[in-house]
Amino acid sequence: MSAPLLTYDRFEPGRVLRSTAERVDDALLAHWRALYPHDQWAPGTLPLGLATVLLMRAYMRTLSPRPPGNMHARQQLRLHGAIGADDDVVTEFECVGKEIRRERRYVDLAVRGTTTAGRLVFDGRMSLIWAA
Repeated sequence: MSAPLLTYDRFEPGRVLRSTAERVDDALLAHWRALYPHDQWAPGTLPLGLATVLLMRAYMRTLSPRPPGNMHARQQLRLHGAIGADDDVVTEFECVGKEIRRERRYVDLAVRGTTTAGRLVFDGRMSLIWAA
């Protein structure tokens, strides 16, 4: 049975929506190296830019099914340290606000990425125009 469509009405400010854990595997790292062959990072860690990849993969996987037509209005991401090569990163989304402006449904989400040991690796905000 599939999950119900994630509509604007289902967002509740102050409520954690969902979270997901992911480890960067060899295939994802190979894609990164193909895109950024000159990128350098410290031994035992992963490229800092992969935080954005993990955030967006978690968004696509956990905040679904989404209505077609949503738009990313704004995004802010702060990095708090390198992700270890053996770290699982848990990305959590919390609704921190929603409002209707100019007949558009805006949803504001706080996002946190932590290791399974609880170390914060990134946090930020996403503002979305939600289609339905």
